Amino acid sequence: MESLVDPLIEVGGVQYPARFVIEALSPHMSPERIARMRHVLAHRLSSLALGLEDLHHEHNGAACLRTAEGLGIQDIVAAELRNAFPMPELPGRREVIEGVPTKENPVHRLVTAHAHHWLDLHRVETSAELVGWARARGMAIFGAGPRGDVTLETLPVERPLLLLFGNEKLGLREETLAACDATFRIPMYGFTESYNLSVSVGMALATLVPRVRSRLASEGRTGDLPDDRSQRLLARWVLSSVRRPDLILKRKDPANPSES
Repeated sequence: MESLVDPLIEVGGVQYPARFVIEALSPHMSPERIARMRHVLAHRLSSLALGLEDLHHEHNGAACLRTAEGLGIQDIVAAELRNAFPMPELPGRREVIEGVPTKENPVHRLVTAHAHHWLDLHRVETSAELVGWARARGMAIFGAGPRGDVTLETLPVERPLLLLFGNEKLGLREETLAACDATFRIPMYGFTESYNLSVSVGMALATLVPRVRSRLASEGRTGDLPDDRSQRLLARWVLSSVRRPDLILKRKDPANPSES
């Protein structure tokens, strides 16, 4: 976490260096809480991301977030073609897509276990934008399909990759599959022809994450977030853990001696 990189964080309309935010607010948190955040960041993965195309069911969306966060994935990219990604702090699908008011999002917060607070959910409007997000980061794209070319055990993890899943009923669109580097399959040996979407995501990530971590361990690393992103995330997490951080920062800002 020690780095010369110090990105700016906007709080209450004022931009502060991330390091200042962390140092100013840390005394208002327990040492154990800060240590936990640093430990999690040290094991975060940015070279493996989860892509989801047009999910429909709230439970699946929330469960995917919880599983990904628990395994140390930082980035989830959601293409919202017909359905807004179901998430506790976002409007319900009908409200976004059809303009129909809804009383509340039916996703229960207990499903995500608040995992959504620690992740970066990138919402895009088209599958092309989802693919572009991954390509801009030098990622290979592997899409889920019943007739996949590779299995999770043979899928290459030497380079950054996006693991991509489609709609619960229809799967990935043909255009999206064509944009993938390859498709992967999860073997099945029973009469059932498919797994639940969130179960498939859990099985896939639980297989790939240890392989990615093994590669990192051979390089002497526990995670692979860039230093500036780690600083930014730690500042963001600290901000979300302290009441009225804007007032504390304003009071401690050396640029405002009258507030000191």
